[in-house]
Amino acid sequence: MADKVRVGLVGSGGWAEYFHAPIVAAHDGAVLAAICGRNRERAEALAVEHSVDRVYIDVQEMIDEGDLDAVIVATPEDAHHPAVMRSLAAGLHVLCEKPMAFSAAQSGQMLESANRAGVKHMIQFTNRGLPHFRHVKRLLDEGYIGQPYHGYFYWPTGWSPAAEVNPYHWMWDARRSKGSLNELGAHMIDLARWYFGEVVRVSASLQTFVHRMGVDGQPMDTANDSAFVLLDFANGAHAVVHVGTPNIVGPGLQHTGQTVILSGADGTLETRGDPWTHPLPPVSEIVGFRRGADTAERLVVAEADSDGAAPGDAPAAFPGEAFAGFWTQSIGPRLFIDAILDDRPIEPSFHDGHQVQRIVEAAMESHQTGTSQNL
Repeated sequence: MADKVRVGLVGSGGWAEYFHAPIVAAHDGAVLAAICGRNRERAEALAVEHSVDRVYIDVQEMIDEGDLDAVIVATPEDAHHPAVMRSLAAGLHVLCEKPMAFSAAQSGQMLESANRAGVKHMIQFTNRGLPHFRHVKRLLDEGYIGQPYHGYFYWPTGWSPAAEVNPYHWMWDARRSKGSLNELGAHMIDLARWYFGEVVRVSASLQTFVHRMGVDGQPMDTANDSAFVLLDFANGAHAVVHVGTPNIVGPGLQHTGQTVILSGADGTLETRGDPWTHPLPPVSEIVGFRRGADTAERLVVAEADSDGAAPGDAPAAFPGEAFAGFWTQSIGPRLFIDAILDDRPIEPSFHDGHQVQRIVEAAMESHQTGTSQNL
């Protein structure tokens, strides 16, 4: 490998545009060498913005011709598996957006192939890089709540409320997506695993409140837009994950970001964070109460969990400008590229992505059968 990691980006949608492309382009140890997108016009516009010479509409062609060291896959979930498998077959390091795949069978194949190839592999679980969530992890490891009892992981959004016109989007097409359970739930399920450990049993109730039209303008099989998932952990703790997209939300509400409450034998932690809020600044707070205390304490995020980063470096269009430094240092492409350059392990890996996919699939099965599912 040359002094710089040559990265090919698969996907030219909003998240590729606002997150992956600018972070790779800004990394001193990387070159954004090629972009592949189904929409050539969009891919070419993104390439022009970042001075990328090579644009493709075929993943295999990009892999064959791009002279790459690594690939970032930032496409809809139903397109992850083929792009990742082709990249791994070529011996390339891979960062894949969450959710890892459309099924646990696919994610299992991806994990097995990545381990066999001996490359760096990472899943983009953004919450692991947010400073308040990282600080909560530190507090848990230090025993703040003691033996964990239960957790609550809540993320309601207003991304798809009912409207007179609800245009087609792949996220709500049940043939291509597992809806809010995978798109939002994967983030919160990974956070729950990170905090409490492995899951052994899953129960779930899913609902679709806003029914949508397909690409042909006719009613389609719409994926869930609200999900309640009960997780039982190997250590005896249990947790509720509640995510949904059809909510009417706006400034002034107190719990429309990502709210997490963790209780144990020795204390309770509450954290609320919302880097997506308009208008800025976003919310980022932690409150704790320990056994024997008179009142709760407001906890300050440790500098080690914020990387000493300062806001202001993200593209103006990116929805979390106040977290810009954290986007570029703590998570995603920068962490991925650094791991390649330093030849060190990286988390969250495909193992984490596969475990989350197994839980998502168990939740789907639980909803369909009305029974708990053991993992």
